[in-house]
Amino acid sequence: MKKRNKIIVVFSFLFVSTFLVAQNERLIIGRTTGQLAISSNLKIRTFGFANTLSGQVTLPGSYIDVRVGDSVNIDFWNISQGNPVSLYCKEIEFLQLNKEKELMKIKEPVHHMEHGFYSFQAKKAGTYLYYSPENYPFNLQAGMFGVIVIRPKENHATTVEPLSEVLWCSYEIDTKWHTDAIMGTEYDYTNKPIILPVYKPNYFFINGETVLKNKGLQSVTHKKEPVLLRLVNAGLYLHEIVFPSNTKLQLISGNETNIMKLSDGYKVQLQPSECIELLSSLENVGEKESIMYHFIDPISKKEYYKASIPVFY
Repeated sequence: MKKRNKIIVVFSFLFVSTFLVAQNERLIIGRTTGQLAISSNLKIRTFGFANTLSGQVTLPGSYIDVRVGDSVNIDFWNISQGNPVSLYCKEIEFLQLNKEKELMKIKEPVHHMEHGFYSFQAKKAGTYLYYSPENYPFNLQAGMFGVIVIRPKENHATTVEPLSEVLWCSYEIDTKWHTDAIMGTEYDYTNKPIILPVYKPNYFFINGETVLKNKGLQSVTHKKEPVLLRLVNAGLYLHEIVFPSNTKLQLISGNETNIMKLSDGYKVQLQPSECIELLSSLENVGEKESIMYHFIDPISKKEYYKASIPVFY
């Protein structure tokens, strides 16, 4: 009788342990047939990540939204015609598995029309950029990147649940890198690097649209409500965001040294691939105020482009 009880206890423990960790199965498709509309008269070719064969490539692509404690399994299908690609995140350890779902000691890029299998544990709440590191920085700049959001566990003491949240994923594009001559490079099993012209970006984006098309951070009718702002630098330049006076910012996730208090507001700086989460209180900000977005050359340290974004819409 005692032995039977022990078996029941062990089974119950295994059953509960299995369901304490949520399983997330994701399909991500790597494609080289994306298209980005810069204006009504200008469209450029991009690479990117999609969730279905018929799905359009978006920048950023394949958004992953999970909670702390979740186990995430990714089936990455590379249908691109270019060189091999893979998945990588600087702050999250991606484990790579073979076709038998066994852990690979040495990670390998995924070749054309093959599947790569990745997994990771959602350990720390925050916002993260993932991308293809092959032929860096070409695949990243071409559009092979996405965002991972790891939320705190439900009912966690530090959980922030504002009424609204905004993702601003910013990046630059050099259209000389997006020609068919470069993006149509024939498949090379050796993953030979692509020869590129000097990087001189001529367009600047947030969430797939030029910065100047950004409508603003918050509706003026809800200005008393805090906004959770997720900032992601998916570009190759330093991105500097200057908030107007009377803005109140609270760091939720990211490096606190990236935030600088000014006499008349706040300045946030993000190096390439850096992300930060800020709880923004805009109640006392003037309705005509703006947020300044600066794109700074990391070599010369000079401002290359700036844009003004309305705080409210």
